[in-house]
Amino acid sequence: MSPGKLALLCLGCFIGVLCLYARTLHGHFIFDDLELPYASAARNGPLTAWISGTGVRPVLMFSYWLNYHLLGAAPLGYHFVNVAIHVTNSALVFMVLRRLLEKVGWPRPKTDIASAIGALVFAIHPLQTESVSYVAGRSESLAALFLLLAYAVFLYRRHDSISWKESALVLLLFAAGVLTKENAVSLAAILILTDLFWPAPFSLGGVKRNWRLYCLMVPGAMIAAIAVFRMLATATSAGFSVATFKWYQYAFTEARALFTYIRMAILPFGQSLDHDYATSHTLTEHGAIYYLLLLAALVTVSLLLRRRYPLFCFGLLMFLIWLAPTSSIVPLDDALVERRMYLPLLGLILMGCEAGLRLRVSTATSAALVCLLALLFGKLCYDRNRLWGQPDKLVELAAAGAVHNPRPLLNFSEILLQRHRCDLAAPYLQRAERRLPNNYYVDVAWGRTLACLGRFDQAIARLQTAARLRPCSQVYEWMGLVYAQMGRSADAGVTLKKAVALGPQSATAHGSLALWYEKNNELDQAEEEYQRALALNRGDSWALNGWMHVRALRASQGGGF
Repeated sequence: MSPGKLALLCLGCFIGVLCLYARTLHGHFIFDDLELPYASAARNGPLTAWISGTGVRPVLMFSYWLNYHLLGAAPLGYHFVNVAIHVTNSALVFMVLRRLLEKVGWPRPKTDIASAIGALVFAIHPLQTESVSYVAGRSESLAALFLLLAYAVFLYRRHDSISWKESALVLLLFAAGVLTKENAVSLAAILILTDLFWPAPFSLGGVKRNWRLYCLMVPGAMIAAIAVFRMLATATSAGFSVATFKWYQYAFTEARALFTYIRMAILPFGQSLDHDYATSHTLTEHGAIYYLLLLAALVTVSLLLRRRYPLFCFGLLMFLIWLAPTSSIVPLDDALVERRMYLPLLGLILMGCEAGLRLRVSTATSAALVCLLALLFGKLCYDRNRLWGQPDKLVELAAAGAVHNPRPLLNFSEILLQRHRCDLAAPYLQRAERRLPNNYYVDVAWGRTLACLGRFDQAIARLQTAARLRPCSQVYEWMGLVYAQMGRSADAGVTLKKAVALGPQSATAHGSLALWYEKNNELDQAEEEYQRALALNRGDSWALNGWMHVRALRASQGGGF
């Protein structure tokens, strides 16, 4: 194919995928998006502020910084870049598939067709939507970009033995992937697996030939292992200190989750923004032991038949390796998350290639099946993105079926508060409290809901309970605002000053205190607090309007500027 025709084909694919994701392009920032630098005062700072503000994933933060400075602060620019990354990844998947199928000995026409179908499935599968439509999901797709580039360099090396330059390039891209998201470390095992499979399954010839790469990889692997161990020792949402699971309980649960992922890849129904996935605390709970035995049998059979069905065996092991950092024995807060399937889907596509090779049907039937699959996945992808364009609806659907996971209940309660439908929030909060008694977030949500309903004394009691659980700026700010609504101005002032003392970098705390000073006609102090709020967040229109109003009041009272 000529370069011109290839460019037109790529452009057509990009437009096609963009059409599937069009409904989410103008979707606003949600959930973790709002905790990232582009949605906070840090966006006005230098690159170092973006990176140091999070302390992790510097390459990911750099991509957001670049996004902000090139395309502005509107969500459209971030969504568009996410789609561009996904289309690029789909092209890389085509290249990877073609090389792997060549290694198996497939003829060129069949290799190109199967690779194109596999890349199409990767591009339009509805499971991919969370990594593309969710701005914070870029951590998955961008890390995958670097890993696929590294893998392509490894597969398309000039000679059987990788050179020092090629090894250095692979490791550079590998490092960029790890600095985008930590689970990218699984590429090391993928490279070794590839060398173990070719030229013959489970021979050491490939590993020996590529000794340069592995010599360079060992020091980096040791450094990465130490860094990951330190992170797991201190993190609250990942590692062996997670309160939600013991490591073995997480392993029992993930044995079930692996088969749920496979089912969702084949039959993509039951998708959710925040899955309500029950924990297997014991081997027998929710049938965990049967899933463990089935997994062991599947791996054993595929290894025994590795020479007869090499793609199936390789694809299964690739699927398990890509998922290993998040779905093995290292506990994470969430047992089942759709965006974790972004790269593992490649392993299942390889298994599908093996199945397709063994399928004895006519060319016309094969073409019809591919068209039907494309139409089905395309329609489901489009429908899923239509929901991502209405993120409140996504949360509502997750909350409706939540039994084991209280987070969707709290998130939907927050949405009801924003809609001023506080009367509807109580049932969701009651369900959340049954799962999370004596929890800061539950008590805060109750306090804000009760204040919205005008039950101020009960609201203050809930917020005070939350403050005892976690004495932070935000809860004191909310408490101060409720005191102000009750007409208890002195209590409001004391509480808001405490909020500022606990959170000197909180623009909203300074703005709320400024409003209190303004209501008490202490205009000098009000102007000073508004200025502090604006210094922390120059885009705060509410603080800007307050500052201008105070200046106008001072001028009208003869105070000048």
